[in-house]
Amino acid sequence: MAKQRISLGDIEVGKPLPWAVFDGSGKLLLREGFVIATESQLDRLIEQGIFADDDPRSKKLEVVQGDTEPPSAFRLHQDARNLLGNVAQQYKAPDFNAKQRAGDICKLVRQACNVNKDVALAMIQLRQEGSYAVRHLVDAAVISCIVGKAMQMPDDELDTLIKAAMTMNLGMIEAQDKINSFSNELTPALQSAIQNHPKKSVEILRQLGVDDLAWLDMVLQHHESEDGTGYTQGLSGEQIARGAKIIAMADKYCARICKRESRPTALANVALRELFMERGQTVDPVIAAYFVREVGMYPPGTVVRLNSGEIGIVSKGADIASTPWVHALIGARGAPLSFPIRRKTSESLYGIHDVLDPRKLDFPIRLQAIWGSDAAGS
Repeated sequence: MAKQRISLGDIEVGKPLPWAVFDGSGKLLLREGFVIATESQLDRLIEQGIFADDDPRSKKLEVVQGDTEPPSAFRLHQDARNLLGNVAQQYKAPDFNAKQRAGDICKLVRQACNVNKDVALAMIQLRQEGSYAVRHLVDAAVISCIVGKAMQMPDDELDTLIKAAMTMNLGMIEAQDKINSFSNELTPALQSAIQNHPKKSVEILRQLGVDDLAWLDMVLQHHESEDGTGYTQGLSGEQIARGAKIIAMADKYCARICKRESRPTALANVALRELFMERGQTVDPVIAAYFVREVGMYPPGTVVRLNSGEIGIVSKGADIASTPWVHALIGARGAPLSFPIRRKTSESLYGIHDVLDPRKLDFPIRLQAIWGSDAAGS
């Protein structure tokens, strides 16, 4: 029987293996049911390359959920983008149910983050095709969800936060792709659309039957600044809703790292550092601390060159934000590796040397090879 290589996403520390594990030569390493107790044990196995007789993903699904395929964070994130993409064309229809549609998209975002928040974060950098206006809203909702959950928001407040993030630009969603592709100075009409979009978004939401004041306040306030220099009301400090502060930081981060004709694209670590330096000025220092801790100094999906000369993708955060896990894709001599190799960047040899622009890579990045079934469909 042909052996299937096992990736990081197919094994969970502390849970029994649903299949026997072999090395590349076919030698039995671990029997079915063996429990991998620590991350270091898992690291050693992944680095040497391990295989299973059966397709590990399909067997895993059979053990965990019978014949039902578990959700992929990639597909859930993509489904949220697709569902939100239809809103721009449909929300003016008389039978459009805004609350139901927002609830459906919110559920997809939460599921994606619950299945694998690293995959959901990686898509922000590695999957930038399609409408900027739509993916920006979903990406900001994903980050807001992760930060809000880390801050132990109650479920109802977290849902409201996600819904506000995905609707914050409803007042200019039809013009945003035009703004994004505008390389010259913006026309007065486009400048006005930007300045007034929080109020217009609230107006549209009210027309659609949204009467949740917390939701509406987050949308209205998502361009306010901690020091009172934002718009549209010039609020500051505690006058700004906590959710609006989270959305504002997610909005800025996603805008800075995404390809846009109207402004240079920043590398993720640079964007995060800039935002963190703004703490106490334009951003709340408490929010900034949670943001950096949860997203990381090198967020999942960041392309990095290691001290070893290898090039890889940040695949998972670590307790120390500056030393995430990386899957090497290109060897030190510049040749693609046959399979991603997990590297611990806390070790000097595999420390992060610099960050690269993923859009300049000349090889495909297969998310499923890094994150396993959690990135299925990529």
